[in-house]
Amino acid sequence: MIEDLRFTNKKKTILTLAITLVVIAGLLTVASFFDLQISKILTKDSLLDGEYISSSSFALFFEAIGSCAMYIMIAIAGVIAFWYGVKSNKHKAIRFIYAFIGAVMVIVGFFMTFKDTFTYVGAFIGARLTNKGAENVLIDDAESLAGSLYIQLICMAFAIPSALALIALWKKVKKEDNDRYIWWTYAIICTAVFYAIVHFVKGPVGRVRFRTMNYLNNFDWYTPWYEMNGKRNLIDLAGSDGSQIGAFIKTRYDFVGDACKSFPSGHTFSAGMVYTLLALPYLNEKFAKKNARFALWACCITYTGLVALSRIVAGAHYMSDVLVGGSLAFAGAMISREIFVCRGLHFKQLFAKASAPTVPTETTESDNTVVVEATIDAPEVSNDCPETPIADDE
Repeated sequence: MIEDLRFTNKKKTILTLAITLVVIAGLLTVASFFDLQISKILTKDSLLDGEYISSSSFALFFEAIGSCAMYIMIAIAGVIAFWYGVKSNKHKAIRFIYAFIGAVMVIVGFFMTFKDTFTYVGAFIGARLTNKGAENVLIDDAESLAGSLYIQLICMAFAIPSALALIALWKKVKKEDNDRYIWWTYAIICTAVFYAIVHFVKGPVGRVRFRTMNYLNNFDWYTPWYEMNGKRNLIDLAGSDGSQIGAFIKTRYDFVGDACKSFPSGHTFSAGMVYTLLALPYLNEKFAKKNARFALWACCITYTGLVALSRIVAGAHYMSDVLVGGSLAFAGAMISREIFVCRGLHFKQLFAKASAPTVPTETTESDNTVVVEATIDAPEVSNDCPETPIADDE
C-alpha cells in the first residue's frame, strides 16, 4: 500500500496544537512551584525591601507602554472600519455606522494610549520624589494629577491629531485591500473581548501582588495562582485594626483595591493583542511570504515576552500571572482569526475524515499476460485559507 509520508495540514495543526499545550502546561507547572522564588530573583536589583515602585528602567518603560498594544490595535481596527464605511457601496445608514464607530474607536484607542502612559509615568515621578515609594503623599499627588481632568484634556489633545493623521495615512490603502482587512477588524474586536476573562477572574482569585507584600514586608499572604481566595482587598487582609497598614494607605483605593488583583496579568494580555497581526498572511500576499510570516511571529512573541518579563521584574505579577495573561491573548487571537479570517479552515481540517483513495486501473495484454497497474492518489490538502472573504457590496 502506498502512503503519503508528507505532513498534511491536519497533522501540522495537531502537532502545533500539541506542542503549544505542552509548552504552556510545562511552564505553568514550573510557575506553580516556583512563582515566589522566581519573583524574588528577578526583583532583587529592581525592587528594594520596603519599596513599591520598581527602580528598573526596563520594568518602568514596559509598564508605561505595555498595555498600549491593545489600544493601538483598536485604533487600527477603527481606521479600517472608518474607510470601509466611507468607500463601501452599501446602504447609506450602514456606511455611516461603520464610519462613525470606526472614528470613535481610533480616537478612544489613542486617548487610552496616552492616558495609560501618563498615569504610569506620574506614579514613577511620585516614587522618585521619595526614598520609600508609597510612604509619601507626593506619589498620591502625582497619580491624582495623571488622572485629573487637566491631564485627560491633554491626552485628548494628543489623541485627536493622532487619529486624524492615521485616518489620512490609511486613505492610501486600496479599497480591495481594506475590504479584506475588515475581517481583521472583527478579529481584533473579538480578541479584545477576551479581556473580560482577565477582568472577572482577578476578583475571585484575589491574589496579592508581590510588590504589595514587598512594601509591607509580609510574604505570608502569598498564594498559588490556582487558589481561589475570594474577592478581597488589602484592609481585609490586615484585619480590622489595620496594624500593618498606615492610615495614608487606607485612604488610597488604587493601592488597597488593586493589591489583590495579581492573577492574571492584564498588561501581558494587552501586549498579547499583537498576536492579531498573525491574521495578515491570510489577507495580504505580501505577508504570506515565509520571511514575512517568520518576522510577524518573532515580533509578536518577543514583544509579549518582554512585557511579561518586565511585569515580573516590576513586582507587579508572578510568572503564572503573565503566562496565563499572554496565553489568553494568544488563544483569543487564534480563535478570532479562525472564525473571521480563515472561516474555520483549520478546524475543519482537524476533524475532517480522509476520503477513500481512488484506484483507476489500466489493463494491457501481451503474450496472454494481463498486467494491472494501480495508482493511488493521495487526497490534496490546500495550504491556504479558503478564498479571502471579501465584503459583499451589493
